[in-house]
This record gives sequence, structure tokens and C-alpha cells, in this order.
Amino acid sequence: MNNLTKKKLEIFAHSNNWQTPHHLDMERFYIFIIEAYSNGDISLDKDDLMEAINPIHKLNEEESIKWIIQYEQGIELLRVYNQDN
Repeated sequence: MNNLTKKKLEIFAHSNNWQTPHHLDMERFYIFIIEAYSNGDISLDKDDLMEAINPIHKLNEEESIKWIIQYEQGIELLRVYNQDN
């Protein structure tokens, strides 16, 4: 993951409402996915995710998998969309 994408992930981590999820949290995560895709980062390493989020909210295994799956699905959607355009 390049430094710009890592910084965007940290910004998301700081802006997310970890205790009481809100619909804008996912919107911010989708924006992060778009920015990561634009930077050529098409995979999210669990260690990178934990490094960015754990200082703010301690992710358990299940939560980290959920965020990684969301990321992968978003990247795949962008990849398919951009192939057709």
C-alpha cells in the first residue's frame, strides 16, 4: 500500500464512529476505496488495516475480515466498471 493510500486509510479510521456505526461511515470507507483504487492499491493487507485502525479502535479478527471483504468487493466493482467504460 502506497503512503498516500495509507494516509487516506488513517483519515478514515479517525473519522469513523467505531462505537455506534453510522451510514456515513460506510460512505467514507467507499470514498477511501475509490481513492485507493485510483492510487493502484487493489488489495488491503490485514497488517496495514490494523496499523491504521488499532490506535483508534481495536479491531477483532471478525471485524478486520469484514472491512477487508468490503474493500475487496469495492475494488472488484470498480475494476469491472472501468473495464466496461
